[in-house]
Amino acid sequence: MIGVCKEYLIQKLKDAGIKSKIHTSMKTLTRSNESHVGAVIFEEDKLVRSGSKTIYKDERGDKRKRTKIFDRDLSFGVVIGEYDDSKCEGIFEKFIALLEQGILIDGNYTGIEFDEAQWIDENDDILKAKVAVRVLVTFKGGLYKDTAYALMSDLEQTIEQKEDAYGDE
Repeated sequence: MIGVCKEYLIQKLKDAGIKSKIHTSMKTLTRSNESHVGAVIFEEDKLVRSGSKTIYKDERGDKRKRTKIFDRDLSFGVVIGEYDDSKCEGIFEKFIALLEQGILIDGNYTGIEFDEAQWIDENDDILKAKVAVRVLVTFKGGLYKDTAYALMSDLEQTIEQKEDAYGDE
């Protein structure tokens, strides 16, 4: 899930107008000498036990139960740096507009939310950019376990076999 989310954000940054290499670690970001910069930095993986259940039919029509074992929130810090205020704001607004409300990961819907943006000027940051913006993007998904329901005919057959084994009493 982490890799899919990171690649999704990298692609959205490229689509928004980041032309240079997009950094994926603080180490490479701080070493960067570029004023036009983009980064997707993994922040946190939060797991909380869940027990919610959903009943559905798979593509063959078999009834199945999906249990959500954990709620999982993955957070990434997205950084956009530019040499011009208006260019930075333009890329940021395009990036936010490109983010969907959610995506499908392994057939499961994962919501996308973001926190407030933090604007940083050249005097407050280690980046070479004149202005930068950082926003925390959170993917809200889960870890699931699927189980199949037994068919009624299978259960009846099992009961009949047990009755034959015990005989008439």
